[in-house]
Amino acid sequence: MIKKRCTTNIIAGIAVVLLLIGGTGATTVLLSTAHAQTVTLGEPYFVESGKSTVQKEIGPNITQYTFTGNGTINGNIEVTDIGETVSISKGNDLIYEQGQGVITTKNGSGTAYYTFIDVGNSTDYQGATAYGTNSTGQLSFLNNMLGIYKGEYDEGGNFALKEWEWK
Repeated sequence: MIKKRCTTNIIAGIAVVLLLIGGTGATTVLLSTAHAQTVTLGEPYFVESGKSTVQKEIGPNITQYTFTGNGTINGNIEVTDIGETVSISKGNDLIYEQGQGVITTKNGSGTAYYTFIDVGNSTDYQGATAYGTNSTGQLSFLNNMLGIYKGEYDEGGNFALKEWEWK
């Protein structure tokens, strides 16, 4: 169990580094390793918009947020998303965030739990989502899936993001 979490965190961390280097604007990323891979992102499977609903300062440059959102998965599954994140300001308009959440279909036919990490600035961010093994119903395809995302937010706490499956 601990090994799986560690592996998921390492993979998510690598995805965030790749996003920082290349962003998600490009549709193809080439890894320079002994076993190079080409990754094609294609169309996002998850599109969401929402708002940070609670903000609490928990330390110097550290803020905890609660968020809610509404979105669409695979173009036709309407979902709600709730979660929380801890945001750490690194200075020079660089922010690191880590959190967790739960996505539920609006018709009650599925649930998915996830953790995420992202980096960004005061208006843009990119990151990786690792879904758990307990997704149900219409969202069961998310079991053990890794997603990468790019989003934007404004001063009012509103956000919008698009997420792609890391294949």
